[in-house]
Amino acid sequence: MSRRVLGGFAWSAGGSLASVVVLLGYTAATARLVDPGAFGRYALACTVGALFGHVANAGLATCLLRAEHLTRPLVRSALTTGVVTGTGCATVVQGAAWALAPLTDAETARLVQLLGVQLLLQPLGGALLAALRRAGRAREAALLEVAGQVLGCAAGIALLAAGWSPWGLVAAAPVASLTAIVGVVLSGALRALPAGPPVPVRELLGQSGFFAGYGMVQSATNNAPLWCAGALFGPVAAGWFSRASLATGIPLTALAQGVQRASAPELAQARVRDGGVLPRRAASDLLCVTSGAAFVGFGAVAATGPDWLLVLLGPGWDGAAALLPALALGAACALLCSTGNSLDQIRHAARASLVSQSAVIAATGAAVVAAAATRSLTVLALATAAPVVGHAVQLRRWQLASVLAAGPLLRAHLVHASLGLALFAAGRGAAHLGPAPTGLSDQFVRACLSTAAVLAVAALCGCFARQVPAVRAVRARGAFRAAGPTEEAVCVSA
Repeated sequence: MSRRVLGGFAWSAGGSLASVVVLLGYTAATARLVDPGAFGRYALACTVGALFGHVANAGLATCLLRAEHLTRPLVRSALTTGVVTGTGCATVVQGAAWALAPLTDAETARLVQLLGVQLLLQPLGGALLAALRRAGRAREAALLEVAGQVLGCAAGIALLAAGWSPWGLVAAAPVASLTAIVGVVLSGALRALPAGPPVPVRELLGQSGFFAGYGMVQSATNNAPLWCAGALFGPVAAGWFSRASLATGIPLTALAQGVQRASAPELAQARVRDGGVLPRRAASDLLCVTSGAAFVGFGAVAATGPDWLLVLLGPGWDGAAALLPALALGAACALLCSTGNSLDQIRHAARASLVSQSAVIAATGAAVVAAAATRSLTVLALATAAPVVGHAVQLRRWQLASVLAAGPLLRAHLVHASLGLALFAAGRGAAHLGPAPTGLSDQFVRACLSTAAVLAVAALCGCFARQVPAVRAVRARGAFRAAGPTEEAVCVSA
């Protein structure tokens, strides 16, 4: 099983890495075809679509990934549910766009309408890809996901280049979902699933309803700073905020998704096998690896991101580059809290998830109020780090309930955060040694200097890599040696 999880992680992470490359290229192209104000309106419209998207998806992908037994009747019920919820939410979004028209500009309302169409396909594509991963076919799922990203981005760029700006932005998601649907159906993967008892749609809705509702609350909390940016500083600031969030979220989220997608099915099976108890060491290792990826990733992205973002996007996006370090910290904190929520959901601790999310909501609200009082976009960007409060609550509850030991995880967080700060300091210090960023060539030189400094510090840290908690967790799980007959049955990190 360790080999299977490591293989699943390799394909999931590889697919996520390929998606990162595709999305970065798409970001560079659209930044030159769509102005910051129009992109800010698109980003605000996306937040409305995301809220209804959680209802449309109905937590189906989560249910399938964590199902104890994946059967054809279960997948059929999931698809039927996706058709019903997707159609209903697409209809409701059209009404919501009409209701928003008096409160916003016509372009934003029209974008909301167009984005609602993707809800017809999004639940089906997500459910089918989750079924592939749960069936142990991570390779096919990764390839289909990347193919969808490529075709979707190509369609969006083609429409934008033809003059459909910003309307072409809405084409990427539905094309990607349609590619996944067609690919899974043509692969015949569903026919290879075992038969099983019928699964009523109402039963599936009952299982997934919590995930959908929780996702809506989480989405609204995460999007509150962006809404505040649009309301207080206008669509251009919202465009800066959204682009910088995208640049920080793409690499860190992709890596976290690779870890969680590979580990969730095996953790769920191990929990059933161990009598409903979450494997303590496996869960700790998953959090430790996520901590390393989050904080070291924060350091690398915050150190080099501001310079490369301006090279990537071109002129007019200086405000986005200034926000990137704070948003990178927020993305790292969100990854930790998100992984903790996944563990709480796997062990069916809904109350624990609600308590930690309530703490995030309170912290986000306080930060948004502070940003409104100071009229500061930087303070608003720091509001995205509010999930660190939720993770602190998670650690406290796990310690009290004897689920996990909080002490070793806190020490791991401290080591990983120190490494991240070292990378950040080295990269930004090297960038300031370069020429003043008056043009693209100067910005490119600064980007190369910050990257070289980060690589140098990373090479230096490699001398004591075995002392890094995340690396120790990786080695303990057999990523760098052949799996032996006495190796622990469940591996959840890579």
